[in-house]
Order: sequence, then C-alpha cells, then structure tokens
Amino acid sequence: MENVTWMKLDNAALIYPPTIKKKYAAMFRLTITFNEKIDIEILRKALANTLKRLPSFSYRLKKGLFWHYFERIDGLPPILPDVKNPMNRINFHENNYFLFRVRVYEKRLALEFFHALTDGTGGVTLLLTLSREYLYLKYNADIPYTDKILNLSDKPNKKEYEDSFKKYTGASGFIPKERPAYHLKGTMLPSNMLNIITGKIDVNKLKELCHRFDCTITEFLTSIMFLALQEIQNNHHDKKSRPIKISIPVNLRRIFPSSTLRNFSSYVNPKLDTSLGEYTLEEIISEVKSQLSFKVNEKRLRSKFTGNVKAEKNILVRIMPSFIKKYALSISDYLMGDRYCTTTFSNYGYINIPKEMEKYITDIGFMLGRSRNKHGSVGCISCMNNLYITFTSRIKETEFERLFFTKLVELGIEVSIESNEGGI
Repeated sequence: MENVTWMKLDNAALIYPPTIKKKYAAMFRLTITFNEKIDIEILRKALANTLKRLPSFSYRLKKGLFWHYFERIDGLPPILPDVKNPMNRINFHENNYFLFRVRVYEKRLALEFFHALTDGTGGVTLLLTLSREYLYLKYNADIPYTDKILNLSDKPNKKEYEDSFKKYTGASGFIPKERPAYHLKGTMLPSNMLNIITGKIDVNKLKELCHRFDCTITEFLTSIMFLALQEIQNNHHDKKSRPIKISIPVNLRRIFPSSTLRNFSSYVNPKLDTSLGEYTLEEIISEVKSQLSFKVNEKRLRSKFTGNVKAEKNILVRIMPSFIKKYALSISDYLMGDRYCTTTFSNYGYINIPKEMEKYITDIGFMLGRSRNKHGSVGCISCMNNLYITFTSRIKETEFERLFFTKLVELGIEVSIESNEGGI
C-alpha cells in the first residue's frame, strides 16, 4: 500500500467532489466518549501509528483533466477542539489536506469524514482501531482485535482499499426512476449551523417492541418516522400528491463479501403514498417490510450499482473535461438526489465492543451532515445495550423529532434526549 501514490475514486465517491460548495460538503461524523479526559499528545501518537496500518485514509483530493482522484500524502491531520455545530465543510489546506477531521472535547473524540473518502464501515474501523491504540498507549490496555479493531502490527491489506463496485458489477443494470418526494418546510438556519437532537434508548427494550410487531429495528424506526411525517403532512394540510420517502443506505458488504474500507453502499427509498389515505402503524410496518424485502436483495442492488458504473464508463462521460463534468454532475445531483427523498435514515447497526474495551468508554455516536436540498437526516448506531439515534436538521423547527420521540414514549420506550441547543 505504501507504493500506491494515487487511486481512482470509487463509483459512489464520484458524485461528492462536484457537489462541494463554499458552505457545503457531504459529511458524516462518528464519536466515542471515554471515561477520562483525553490526552492530546497520546492521541496524536496513536493517530500516527493507526494511519501507518490504515494508509487508505492518508489521501488528498486532486482534480485531473477528466476525473478527480486521490493522491497519497504524509503527516497527520491536526487535532482540533470540538464545536457546537460540527461537520462544516473541511478546509483541506488547513486540515493538512486530509479528508477527515479529528476533534476533541474533554472525554469525547470525534472523527468527521468527507464522504468521498469512506462510508460508515470504514469510519467505524478507523475510530475503533484508533481508540484501541490510544487506550493501549495510555493504560497498556490489552484489548482483543476484531473485524473493526485492526492489529497495527499487520501489514495493510490491498483488499481494504479495493473498489468493490467494479469487482461486483454485473453484465447489465439500470438506475430505477423515482418520483419527487414530500419535503418538510421550515425556517432555514445559517449555513454554519445544524439542529442536532440525540435520543438514547435501551436496545433490549426496543428489540422486545420490535418482536411484538414482528419487524427489525430498522423497519420499526423507519415506520415511526413515516408515522410522524404523515401526521405533519396532515397537520399542515400539505398536498399529498408527493409520497413521503425515506432513503435508507444499504451496506453492500452484507450481501457481497468485501473487506474494503472505501465506499461500498447503496440505498433504497421506501415510500408512503398518503394520497391513498391515512395509515396505522401496523399498516406502515407492513408496507416498509414489504418494500425493503423487495428492494434489498442481491439482484436488484447489483443492477442499481451496475447502472451507476456503466454510466461512469460511458464514452461521452469519460471524455468530458472535469470542469464541465463538475457542473453536469452537480446539477444531476441537485435534480435527482435529495429531491427524491423526504429524509435519510442511516442505521449503522450494533457494534460488538470487546468487554476489555467497554470499561474505558461510556457511549458512541453517529450523525450525518447538513443535507443539500432536504431538511435533514437521521443517523443511528448501537453498542453496549444502548441505541443512539441522532437527527440533524438545517431548519429551526423540531416538530418531526418531537413527534418521533413522543410516539416511542407512547409505545413504552424510555428516551433520554440531548441537543446542541445548550452548547457542547
């Protein structure tokens, strides 16, 4: 890996550089909170050791004649103080050209990623491997390695930086057509601000409720979101000509074997057509289960990303100069991206943290950055018997979040809520 001086962007990453604006970039954030204040110097040493094992994170973004590409860099990103409103666009020059940002506030470590670099799986692997090395250097903690906590004594594996989209591309594929979705309206916040609300839930209590409704956690929480959005649509007497749609990222590694730490995910957009009438929770759960079962399978997902790869390989697209391609892809994303979903719900799932590590940490977090054209997004992650669900929004109003958590409480789920209204 040390000799790989440049890399092509993976298929999912291609859309992100053209959509960068002065005050916007596609970002996501992962956090881990320790039970003692972080020692910055030890963290810096741990970061240096970790990046030697995970060199795919040590690349800068460069613009070529036809496409952006990654170029290998040395050094470290600076360790910055955390802020009340995170995930603003990274100033690459000030960040030593790294595509992820490191922030610290007392006991909390945060990594903020530009999505062209990696997805949630890669981000969690970097966060946990770095945390393990930090705890080893500070406490001499003997924490076992897992699929997400890598051994720094091992050499980098070329499978960790492969483009798995190209590996699994099929013979034929197409990008399914979508109808524009219902969007929430509200008072827009300044571009450097985000409304952030996190709910902490006992994951075992939530599993019991999901068992009662015969559904998964993702299906259940998606259904509660649909229920809340349906109520907002009714309360505001909004036209129901556009369906409510929730975009759900799908980790393709669960279907196509891959060890890549780069992007390897797709998405599906289950919908609720409220023009047909009002749905009960049970009816919504049935709709969500049916649609996810239909869309989340090997053949349909392969067809979708094959369509994207074939579009990338189109001769007219390939020979188009990058400065023209930037505007074409940006306009395409504006017209076809957030326009087709009401919100995004990304559930990373449960992280099995070794018992030897649990005694050093108190919680973990995952959130998505500012949306380009929709009101906001939802990130979810679970560990140590707790589920953390975080709403990030670019509007002032919090009716969606309030209704979502209220409906959980009405179903017997206790929720502990925090927000960035009161600062860090």
